[in-house]
Amino acid sequence: MIFDSTWRTIAACAVASTVILTHNSYANILGLYQAGAGCKSAAMESAGDCTEAQTLVYNPAVLSNISDGISGEFGVARLEYSFEHPSYDPVRVKVVSPMFSQGWKSSFAEKRGSWGFSLMPVGSADLKIKGLPRRISGNVMSLNVRAKRQQIHIPVGASYAFSDTGITVGASLIYTYDKRSINAAAVSDPNTSIIDMTSKGHFFRPVIGSTWRNDSNSAAAAYMFPLEKHFSGDTKIGGDTPYATEQVDYDPAVLLLSTRMAMSGAALSANFNHIYGKNGRHIQRDGINRTTKEADLKDANHVGARASYTTPELGEISLAAAYLDSFWGEGYYYKDADGIPHHEGGHLFGQFNAIPVRTQALAWRSRVAQWDTHAAVTRTSGATTVSASGDNPGYYQIEFVSVTLGVQKSI
Repeated sequence: MIFDSTWRTIAACAVASTVILTHNSYANILGLYQAGAGCKSAAMESAGDCTEAQTLVYNPAVLSNISDGISGEFGVARLEYSFEHPSYDPVRVKVVSPMFSQGWKSSFAEKRGSWGFSLMPVGSADLKIKGLPRRISGNVMSLNVRAKRQQIHIPVGASYAFSDTGITVGASLIYTYDKRSINAAAVSDPNTSIIDMTSKGHFFRPVIGSTWRNDSNSAAAAYMFPLEKHFSGDTKIGGDTPYATEQVDYDPAVLLLSTRMAMSGAALSANFNHIYGKNGRHIQRDGINRTTKEADLKDANHVGARASYTTPELGEISLAAAYLDSFWGEGYYYKDADGIPHHEGGHLFGQFNAIPVRTQALAWRSRVAQWDTHAAVTRTSGATTVSASGDNPGYYQIEFVSVTLGVQKSI
């Protein structure tokens, strides 16, 4: 079989298809779209704008600014990827899936202390992609790919408010379970598997944060520590015996900053996140090509602004926009002797990950007695063109639209 002599290259190219697996754009901090309707209204992960128990994912100090009780978010999301190769038919993948998250918060120490947790199933997919062009041994061929993923975040955190100063500090720990698998076969020989790979892992990531607020203004800061993720699993190439894979992923450290000013019912907030991506360039390994020494990573910035207006009759209406750069450079793992970049492997890897995206959000919030209701519509989109001289040339595009409803019940 022609695949046997070049199994490393073929396997790596097939694994590159896992970009289609995600339910999200990797430009986002946790590889997920903003949890909590309050964060969605900011159009990005915010250290200050998030206002549900799910907030402790981004800044646990905000717990002290939330009423005791339970919160939930429900909705639907539509994700579309498209790839137009100059020599092959366009590939388009559409996913429509439910979204939900839940959280709970309680106070102690005369309400100066707070603690909470949340449940966030953020990824669940079983996708089939037909005719995906990928470079194999210097040539491009079409692959049929089936990719699966299950991912869940469970953050737990606490905060303490120094009431005389308006300052609150907090810390949280995010537990993540991540399971992924991929199978690929050539379109010309669909009954013969080129690669069959599975992997899973359990991970813990700490977050610290603080807030300051007075009657009309506030500021917030948080820091998410970097996380090196080692997956366990195995890979089977064609009819060969399965072998253990070497899979190491990396979530970069993130600094989150936020400010908010309010006056006469109007409010304006600004958010800035810095992603320390380049620190992981020597850590990420695709699990297939054992010669991988460096990933093409860089530092990146996420910026956004949110404007809102509140009236007793209508509640709060807000508009927000954000620009989320990717911490991937051109998205390759290494260059060969001829200087050609190879987009090989990785759990959330490919040209799609290197696309900077823009997000817009329209949101409404109403507080009646013990009930806080929040609705949000978000749209995230981006595109890039890879020149014909590059690996897997063509036009890449991603669009994500979500409609969610959040409810918080105070106790």
